[in-house]
Amino acid sequence: MLGRAKSSGLALFLCCLLLSGCASRLETAEALAAKHQWRPSVTTTPSFDLYSLGPGRLVPGAPLVVYIEGDGYAWISRNRISDDPTPRRLLVLELALADPRPNVVYLARPCQYVRGSQFRNCQPAYWDTAGYAPEVIEAFNVAIDRFARKVGASQVFYVGYSGGGAVATLVAARRSDTAGLITVAGVLDHETWTKLDGLGPLRYSLNPADETARVVNVPQLHFSGGRDRVVPSAVARAYAARYPRGRRPAIEVLDSYDHECCWAEGWRDLISRPLPRPGEP
Repeated sequence: MLGRAKSSGLALFLCCLLLSGCASRLETAEALAAKHQWRPSVTTTPSFDLYSLGPGRLVPGAPLVVYIEGDGYAWISRNRISDDPTPRRLLVLELALADPRPNVVYLARPCQYVRGSQFRNCQPAYWDTAGYAPEVIEAFNVAIDRFARKVGASQVFYVGYSGGGAVATLVAARRSDTAGLITVAGVLDHETWTKLDGLGPLRYSLNPADETARVVNVPQLHFSGGRDRVVPSAVARAYAARYPRGRRPAIEVLDSYDHECCWAEGWRDLISRPLPRPGEP
């Protein structure tokens, strides 16, 4: 009985640590958002509850700009998956807050920032081999539909970071209102990415590189860091190589950047240029 009590006490302690860790990350994100008069919301979709942050007031009729979070804290170590994929850094939120356009919304990935009953269907596979599964992409499509209807937006622009770049591309490929796509260190061809990094295949995930025909006419710009060892620029180049010659999307490699540095610092300048149309240099 004593051994069982000790075991139960340890489990309770570890649970409290997990919940407090999630709470602190949630509180940190919402505190930063509040400084910009942004508010949280949760969108219920058939498979997941998706957490989001956005301005308290949106501008009717203006384009919707959706920032999609990366894989977050998916792995504690190379061999140990996390119980909670909520990101420990706020890089994507910082990028969204730096965007001067009026209808910017930050969308977290499934199971990030949510707790309790909103943590439904949150199996670790959804921040691993099924991170870009069809049901994940459908959940984002439902959430974006609701935001677009709310503001009466006829155009949607996407910005995706790391694994969020895969999600952004896959969602953009399925919508008729897609007006532009930007990725930062995006996992645009996960078959190439897993081979380069010696990882197992993402067997339950859709691969953006298989769906280039759907976005061949979408203005795109894909940023990579020259020092990025997490998602090297070869991944974006493999994705671009799947397009017909003369229609390949623009890729820009910033030599001094890595996976996290220094995107937030120069973000306004990076997105100030018009998106190149397909085939433009």
